[in-house]
Amino acid sequence: MPIQFIKIINVQLFFFSYLIFSLSLPCLSENMTKKEENYLRFIEIQCKSALGFYKERPDLETEYLRRLEFCKDTSKAIGPEGYNINPILSDFASMYGVNGRTRMQIHQGIDIIGSADEPIIAIADGVVLEVAIANCVGPTLVIDHGKSFDNKKLITLYSHVGDIVVEEEEVVKRGMIVAKLPKKVEYPCMARVRHLHLQIGQQYCEKEEKGNWGCEFFIKDLYNSLNPNHYWTRGPNNITCFEKSKTFKEGTITYPFQCKTSNLD
Repeated sequence: MPIQFIKIINVQLFFFSYLIFSLSLPCLSENMTKKEENYLRFIEIQCKSALGFYKERPDLETEYLRRLEFCKDTSKAIGPEGYNINPILSDFASMYGVNGRTRMQIHQGIDIIGSADEPIIAIADGVVLEVAIANCVGPTLVIDHGKSFDNKKLITLYSHVGDIVVEEEEVVKRGMIVAKLPKKVEYPCMARVRHLHLQIGQQYCEKEEKGNWGCEFFIKDLYNSLNPNHYWTRGPNNITCFEKSKTFKEGTITYPFQCKTSNLD
């Protein structure tokens, strides 16, 4: 068979294949469903809100765009069916911070983004151990949530917050508002991204121990903390939303933000 004829056949086959592929693209797009598109739109809105720091810094536009893309690509908002949850941007054991930079230590908590003044709610019943403003991390709330279902202490840090609406020694109930996210992102460890850092330790540093070896922060097991994802009421890695009408198993936790009815369908 002449070489020229073979080339013509190959070209025709190529264009035929390309035509079939092109015609299939609308179907592939439709197969992603509006739910998927709405989910991505929801993530983008949440990321832009969390990056409010950059609204007053047009000189940092390049940094803003880079962090926005990281946020959109990395955030996870997988909650119970039918609910929207504040996205987790840097999960437990992540080697990347909320700004996309590599961490010095693997992450010992979960970083959840949100909007200015958004209420933060208690993940379980407990007692407030400490309210303080720490270097770098900013305002932090420490609550003793008792023991987990597997007999571990749940000494929980709510860090990078704004207004704190509870006092030391106050008894709190699951779902009760304990703090709010800040209007402005002012402390270096927040990495210019508005978020809650939630971390669960087992060994609280009493105030008289502060500044001693192993007690530079609020807990002694700062670099060996519990994974919050193991203690959701619905089971490991199944985020549980707080609902006033429900009863929750003791020793388990619910999400530190109020979940909202989803419109992702």
